[in-house]
Amino acid sequence: MSDPIPTADIQAFLHEGHDAMRTLVAGLPASALDWKPGEETNSIAALVVHALDAERHLTAAVANLSLPRDREAAFRVAGLAGDQLVALIDETERDVDMHLGLITPGRLEATIVRPNRTETGARWLIRAAAHSREHIGQASLTRQLAEQADLDGLGG
Repeated sequence: MSDPIPTADIQAFLHEGHDAMRTLVAGLPASALDWKPGEETNSIAALVVHALDAERHLTAAVANLSLPRDREAAFRVAGLAGDQLVALIDETERDVDMHLGLITPGRLEATIVRPNRTETGARWLIRAAAHSREHIGQASLTRQLAEQADLDGLGG
């Protein structure tokens, strides 16, 4: 049976998202990356770290790997500058690529149980990519708001 969701396509889509993340955070100071536009919102850094953490864990689950995870830690992240986040993006991309390389067609078809949801491996990969894009959009909007507020001279 052929691969119902080609992992190479998922990989390319995730790489495009990583490129967008790099562009979003490159050169920004920690103060801009930690800024929140209001109560009950997340910083650019938290959104990027959370998206990367989810990608790493969801692709690992589909590859039948088990990784420790503290989901809430991503939302407590602070003090990382743009170059540090770019390094984390690069590291996560390597990890995710390795996970994707381990996924067999059987794992794509397998039912995988995670907290709060059960999906096939293929659907988990789609969900990982979509989830990242949602947070890239949120982080982009947060950056636009920071620029409009002229936070740290971002407004030009």
